[in-house]
Amino acid sequence: MQNNKKLFKLGTGILTAGTLLMAACGNGNGNATSEEANDVTATETTSGETVEITFWHAMNGPHQEAITALTEAFNESQDQYEVVEQNQGGYDELNQAITGAGVSGELPTMSQLTSTDVPELASNDLLVPLSDEFLTENGFEQGTLDDIYEGFKETSVFEEERYAMPFSKSTRLMFFNKDILDEYEVETPSTWEEIEALGKKMVEAGDDRVAMGLENGFEMEYETMARQNGAEFINGETLEVDIDSAESVEALEFLGNMMQEGYARTAGEDGYFSGPFGRGESAMYIGSSAGLAHVAPVAEENGIDWGTAEVPTFNDKELTLFAGNDLGLYASATEEEQAGYVAYVNFLLQPENTAQWAMDTGYVPIVEAALDVPEYIEFLKEDPRSEAANRMLDYGVTSPTFAGYGEFRNELVSAMEEISVNNADPQTVLENLQTETESIIEANK
Repeated sequence: MQNNKKLFKLGTGILTAGTLLMAACGNGNGNATSEEANDVTATETTSGETVEITFWHAMNGPHQEAITALTEAFNESQDQYEVVEQNQGGYDELNQAITGAGVSGELPTMSQLTSTDVPELASNDLLVPLSDEFLTENGFEQGTLDDIYEGFKETSVFEEERYAMPFSKSTRLMFFNKDILDEYEVETPSTWEEIEALGKKMVEAGDDRVAMGLENGFEMEYETMARQNGAEFINGETLEVDIDSAESVEALEFLGNMMQEGYARTAGEDGYFSGPFGRGESAMYIGSSAGLAHVAPVAEENGIDWGTAEVPTFNDKELTLFAGNDLGLYASATEEEQAGYVAYVNFLLQPENTAQWAMDTGYVPIVEAALDVPEYIEFLKEDPRSEAANRMLDYGVTSPTFAGYGEFRNELVSAMEEISVNNADPQTVLENLQTETESIIEANK
């Protein structure tokens, strides 16, 4: 129990520190020790019996149908394990369910997690570290492990340990309105400077539309631009903070100026910019690659001729941020259940399966070999709008996470609101964010 002081600082994470401390101590060496835990997480079996793997997720609609189909295929492919998927609602409801289960000691075998969930869960010993050795000893194929895109291998790493495996991953994507670009006789922009130039043309023409649409939470676009411009932002190993550097300030000043001059705007009351873009209110829009399914019906309804492209560069640097969800294994799982988790994830990341998931959902493939699956090649020919996301897989990165990351993310979002809502000075905003971030990191050491 050497982490008591650290645990009691986790007031802003997914789970409350005091109750989690008790839950972590109760788990002992990480394996379930009570009949109550076994009743909830999985069926304890003798040799030869099927092991039940409970899987909590937040997939709905077509995404729910896709994960159900893959799970059924896994269950039919072998007779050692049966994965029982349980939809918990949306992401907020899933978080609440994990919170309650972490307190009560009734966690499932596995669940979807975001990388921001990992620091608090891992700090409280609720997740199994997923080292290469652990995975391969439990049957994960080394070839599949080696084939995962490098940017995804950084996913859910906390204090140099991996705590979840990538699955439903997305990257940022630029959607463009071909009619507006043709109207202004410009090619699809590949740099922020080209977008700025288009915005100036549109404003000078008295056009009510904007060149670039942004989500209300555009912190990923700012971080991308800052890192493209040479800012380290936050060092994942040392946790040194570089948020108020000249390179970072320059990126935020550029974005702030775009909004002040009327070249860009956020979604506002629409919540997400997929709606306004689909109605023809912007020449471009940056959102998640998983948002393809949301853009398509609105754009079709309004007769918009649209396409997708890689996110624009700032200072000629190619870089994009990965987002989405991973699959975590809870420490209360028995050894048999842990082996079942590994078998299931190994199945999901086979090239044909991760390719199928990408085709059905708009998420991106996790392993490089998926791009060679014949059905996926044909899919991309028929739907070239999905290709741009894949072209960024080689240079995508994951933001480092750390204890207190949830609190930091809240501060980052608030800082961006200061820019978009209050036209605050970027230098001042980032100096304050630098101080707050350093304090959060120090408080959680």
